[in-house]
Amino acid sequence: MPLRSTEDKGYELADAEGVFLTAQECDEVALPPSVPSWDDAVAAAKRHPLTDSPFTTRDCYGCGGDRAPGQGLRQNFSQLPERRMVVAPWTPDPELGQGGATLAAEQVWGALDCPGGWACRLFSDAPHETVTAYMATTVTKPVVLGEDHVTFGWVISKSGRKHMVGSAIATRDGELCARTEALWLTLPPQV
Repeated sequence: MPLRSTEDKGYELADAEGVFLTAQECDEVALPPSVPSWDDAVAAAKRHPLTDSPFTTRDCYGCGGDRAPGQGLRQNFSQLPERRMVVAPWTPDPELGQGGATLAAEQVWGALDCPGGWACRLFSDAPHETVTAYMATTVTKPVVLGEDHVTFGWVISKSGRKHMVGSAIATRDGELCARTEALWLTLPPQV
Protein backbone atom coordinates (compact mmCIF):
# COMPACT_ATOMS: atom_id res chain seq x y z
CA MET A 1 0.00 0.00 0.00
CA PRO A 2 2.01 3.03 -1.13
CA LEU A 3 1.47 6.55 0.15
CA ARG A 4 -0.26 8.74 -2.43
CA SER A 5 -0.08 12.51 -2.79
CA THR A 6 -3.08 14.70 -2.01
CA GLU A 7 -4.07 18.08 -3.44
CA ASP A 8 -2.94 19.95 -0.29
CA LYS A 9 0.67 18.69 -0.62
CA GLY A 10 0.08 15.96 1.91
CA TYR A 11 -0.08 12.19 1.66
CA GLU A 12 -2.58 9.51 2.51
CA LEU A 13 -2.62 5.76 2.91
CA ALA A 14 -5.83 3.96 1.99
CA ASP A 15 -7.25 0.54 1.35
CA ALA A 16 -10.54 -0.63 -0.18
CA GLU A 17 -12.43 0.61 2.90
CA GLY A 18 -11.03 4.15 2.70
CA VAL A 19 -8.30 6.43 4.05
CA PHE A 20 -6.83 5.41 7.38
CA LEU A 21 -3.72 7.60 7.55
CA THR A 22 -3.03 11.16 6.43
CA ALA A 23 0.26 13.01 6.48
CA GLN A 24 1.09 16.69 6.04
CA GLU A 25 4.18 18.83 6.48
CA CYS A 26 4.84 20.00 10.02
CA ASP A 27 7.45 21.95 11.94
CA GLU A 28 10.71 20.14 12.58
CA VAL A 29 10.53 17.61 15.42
CA ALA A 30 12.77 18.13 18.46
CA LEU A 31 15.99 16.17 18.82
CA PRO A 32 16.08 13.15 21.16
CA PRO A 33 17.59 13.59 24.64
CA SER A 34 20.47 11.27 23.61
CA VAL A 35 21.25 8.75 20.86
CA PRO A 36 22.08 5.23 22.09
CA SER A 37 25.07 3.65 20.39
CA TRP A 38 25.00 0.37 18.48
CA ASP A 39 26.91 -1.21 21.38
CA ASP A 40 24.31 0.14 23.86
CA ALA A 41 21.54 -1.45 21.80
CA VAL A 42 23.29 -4.81 21.49
CA ALA A 43 24.08 -4.89 25.24
CA ALA A 44 20.47 -3.98 26.11
CA ALA A 45 19.20 -6.80 23.89
CA LYS A 46 21.21 -9.24 26.01
CA ARG A 47 20.26 -7.74 29.41
CA HIS A 48 16.66 -6.55 29.08
CA PRO A 49 14.80 -8.18 26.14
CA LEU A 50 11.10 -7.31 25.91
CA THR A 51 9.13 -10.50 25.46
CA ASP A 52 5.99 -10.03 27.57
CA SER A 53 3.70 -8.59 24.92
CA PRO A 54 1.33 -10.26 22.49
CA PHE A 55 2.79 -7.95 19.81
CA THR A 56 6.35 -9.32 19.91
CA THR A 57 5.58 -12.40 17.84
CA ARG A 58 3.82 -12.38 14.44
CA ASP A 59 1.08 -9.83 15.09
CA CYS A 60 2.88 -6.49 14.83
CA TYR A 61 4.41 -5.39 11.53
CA GLY A 62 6.96 -3.20 13.33
CA CYS A 63 8.11 -5.24 16.32
CA GLY A 64 6.91 -8.74 15.42
CA GLY A 65 10.28 -10.46 15.65
CA ASP A 66 8.94 -13.83 14.52
CA ARG A 67 7.79 -12.57 11.12
CA ALA A 68 9.53 -13.97 8.04
CA PRO A 69 12.27 -11.84 6.43
CA GLY A 70 10.69 -9.18 4.22
CA GLN A 71 7.27 -9.65 5.89
CA GLY A 72 7.77 -7.10 8.64
CA LEU A 73 10.29 -4.73 10.16
CA ARG A 74 11.28 -7.25 12.86
CA GLN A 75 12.51 -4.75 15.46
CA ASN A 76 13.25 -6.51 18.77
CA PHE A 77 13.18 -3.90 21.53
CA SER A 78 14.95 -3.95 24.88
CA GLN A 79 15.05 -1.58 27.82
CA LEU A 80 17.71 1.00 28.60
CA PRO A 81 16.33 1.61 32.11
CA GLU A 82 19.06 4.07 33.11
CA ARG A 83 17.97 6.35 30.22
CA ARG A 84 14.25 5.47 30.43
CA MET A 85 14.38 4.38 26.78
CA VAL A 86 13.67 1.34 24.67
CA VAL A 87 16.18 0.43 21.99
CA ALA A 88 16.71 -2.10 19.20
CA PRO A 89 19.77 -2.90 17.12
CA TRP A 90 18.12 -3.17 13.72
CA THR A 91 19.21 -4.08 10.20
CA PRO A 92 16.27 -3.51 7.80
CA ASP A 93 15.93 -6.51 5.50
CA PRO A 94 16.73 -5.72 1.83
CA GLU A 95 13.52 -7.58 0.84
CA LEU A 96 11.56 -4.65 2.34
CA GLY A 97 12.78 -2.39 -0.47
CA GLN A 98 11.02 -4.17 -3.33
CA GLY A 99 14.08 -3.59 -5.48
CA GLY A 100 15.08 -0.23 -3.97
CA ALA A 101 18.05 0.48 -1.72
CA THR A 102 16.23 2.48 0.97
CA LEU A 103 13.20 2.03 3.18
CA ALA A 104 10.04 3.67 1.77
CA ALA A 105 8.43 6.54 3.70
CA GLU A 106 5.55 4.43 5.01
CA GLN A 107 8.04 1.83 6.27
CA VAL A 108 10.06 4.54 8.06
CA TRP A 109 6.88 5.74 9.78
CA GLY A 110 6.09 2.14 10.74
CA ALA A 111 9.56 1.72 12.22
CA LEU A 112 9.07 4.89 14.29
CA ASP A 113 5.72 3.81 15.74
CA CYS A 114 6.66 0.81 17.89
CA PRO A 115 9.53 2.32 19.93
CA GLY A 116 7.20 5.06 21.15
CA GLY A 117 4.56 2.49 22.04
CA TRP A 118 7.01 0.38 24.02
CA ALA A 119 8.37 3.46 25.84
CA CYS A 120 4.81 4.55 26.60
CA ARG A 121 3.95 1.16 28.07
CA LEU A 122 7.15 0.73 30.08
CA PHE A 123 7.90 4.24 31.29
CA SER A 124 4.46 5.89 31.29
CA ASP A 125 2.49 2.93 32.71
CA ALA A 126 0.20 2.82 29.68
CA PRO A 127 -1.89 -0.36 29.32
CA HIS A 128 -2.03 -2.48 26.16
CA GLU A 129 -5.22 -0.60 25.21
CA THR A 130 -3.17 2.45 24.23
CA VAL A 131 -2.96 3.40 20.55
CA THR A 132 -1.23 5.91 18.29
CA ALA A 133 -3.39 8.98 17.70
CA TYR A 134 -0.95 11.40 16.05
CA MET A 135 2.63 11.42 14.74
CA ALA A 136 4.84 14.30 13.59
CA THR A 137 8.01 13.17 11.84
CA THR A 138 11.21 14.73 10.53
CA VAL A 139 13.26 12.63 8.08
CA THR A 140 16.83 13.83 7.55
CA LYS A 141 18.55 10.85 5.95
CA PRO A 142 17.40 7.72 4.09
CA VAL A 143 17.25 4.44 6.01
CA VAL A 144 19.49 2.18 3.93
CA LEU A 145 18.40 -1.44 3.66
CA GLY A 146 20.90 -4.04 4.83
CA GLU A 147 22.81 -1.53 6.97
CA ASP A 148 22.84 -1.48 10.78
CA HIS A 149 20.63 1.07 12.55
CA VAL A 150 19.44 1.78 16.07
CA THR A 151 15.76 2.47 16.72
CA PHE A 152 14.77 3.90 20.09
CA GLY A 153 11.93 5.55 21.99
CA TRP A 154 11.34 7.62 25.13
CA VAL A 155 8.50 9.31 27.03
CA ILE A 156 8.13 13.08 26.71
CA SER A 157 5.13 13.63 29.01
CA LYS A 158 1.96 12.10 30.41
CA SER A 159 -1.41 13.68 31.23
CA GLY A 160 -4.26 11.34 32.14
CA ARG A 161 -4.93 9.10 29.12
CA LYS A 162 -2.50 11.10 26.92
CA HIS A 163 1.08 9.92 26.51
CA MET A 164 3.52 12.01 24.40
CA VAL A 165 6.49 9.97 23.23
CA GLY A 166 9.46 10.40 20.98
CA SER A 167 11.19 7.85 18.79
CA ALA A 168 14.06 7.90 16.34
CA ILE A 169 16.15 5.90 13.90
CA ALA A 170 19.92 6.43 13.77
CA THR A 171 22.71 4.85 11.74
CA ARG A 172 25.19 2.53 13.45
CA ASP A 173 27.48 5.59 13.69
CA GLY A 174 24.82 7.62 15.55
CA GLU A 175 23.64 9.90 12.73
CA LEU A 176 19.90 10.53 12.94
CA CYS A 177 17.82 9.37 9.97
CA ALA A 178 14.34 10.17 11.30
CA ARG A 179 12.60 11.21 14.49
CA THR A 180 9.00 11.42 15.64
CA GLU A 181 6.87 12.94 18.34
CA ALA A 182 3.67 10.96 18.82
CA LEU A 183 0.55 11.12 20.93
CA TRP A 184 -0.63 7.78 22.26
CA LEU A 185 -4.11 7.59 23.85
CA THR A 186 -5.32 5.02 26.34
CA LEU A 187 -8.74 3.93 25.19
CA PRO A 188 -11.61 4.55 27.62
CA PRO A 189 -12.99 1.47 29.38
CA GLN A 190 -15.68 -0.45 27.48
CA VAL A 191 -19.12 0.04 29.01
